[in-house]
Amino acid sequence: MFVRRGRFAVALVVAALALTACGSDSSSPTTEGAGGKQALTVATQPDFFGIPLYFAVQKGFLAKQGIEAKLQEFPTGVEGTEAVVTGQADLTSVAGYPVASLAAKGAKVKIIGHNATSYGWWGIVVDSSIATPQDLYGKTIALQSNSTASYWFDRFVAFHKLDKSKIKVKDAKYAQLVPTFAKGDVNAIIHFEPNVTKAISARPGARLGWAGGDDDLLPFIGYVVAGPKIFENQEVGVKVLRALRETSAYMKSNQGEVIEFIKSKTGITDDAEAKKILAKIDFSLAFDPASVDQIQQVADYQLEMGNIKNKVDAKSYVITDWVNAI
Repeated sequence: MFVRRGRFAVALVVAALALTACGSDSSSPTTEGAGGKQALTVATQPDFFGIPLYFAVQKGFLAKQGIEAKLQEFPTGVEGTEAVVTGQADLTSVAGYPVASLAAKGAKVKIIGHNATSYGWWGIVVDSSIATPQDLYGKTIALQSNSTASYWFDRFVAFHKLDKSKIKVKDAKYAQLVPTFAKGDVNAIIHFEPNVTKAISARPGARLGWAGGDDDLLPFIGYVVAGPKIFENQEVGVKVLRALRETSAYMKSNQGEVIEFIKSKTGITDDAEAKKILAKIDFSLAFDPASVDQIQQVADYQLEMGNIKNKVDAKSYVITDWVNAI
């Protein structure tokens, strides 16, 4: 799907939020469903990268594998991952940044594959005053600190040998970034779709300056995160991955249906806009050694920045070979 190849990476947000703020069900998922089927709770979120999990449950791909699955929706993948950690869910999809944070605390989660990759979902949106990296000097860029955005920005600065002290960095929550940029309070923001598109439309002369894969910026990967009921049972894990692979094939063959579902979940109303963003994402199921290296990079960065206290060995919380068993 992508003409560029580079190191995959991890994106998104940082530390997990408290589940009590999510309004999630506090009951633990049952181990066995009707007729002796394996029962799993799937945590998902109403954005582009949550779509495969919705379809895996609602279209019966997990049921086809003998798994009785129910959906539990959270605002983002961070809260969904925290639900897996606490045993309130068994499966989700999220970027590597929050998983590294949780792994450093000894959380009982493992990554068993990735089911989304995008070189264009993340981006640095700039105003008309910025054409080159050096144009950022004296300007203000807004991003959410202690997150994939800050990781991105530091990589970008290092790649272009910029003096970071000459760039004003404004800390802002993801929800605040587009309004802040639209008002002209900052010259650039780091965000993800559909907010990249919204930011460009909100301000005359705005454009996408750099996207995932550009200038040492790493593309987004959505990792399949599993709790003990899955990672301690290879048979169940392989069934989950098989269902996700069939889900991916269904989504590629039924793009119109996917677009309509995306519109219902993300607030996007224009078919062309939804299709444009969808085209930036590859929902193929995969896993490879390079993915482990990418997760390790994020974990090492968090340790260097003091976001985590313990060194994380990515190999200790990933299972790379189950994908090959389906």
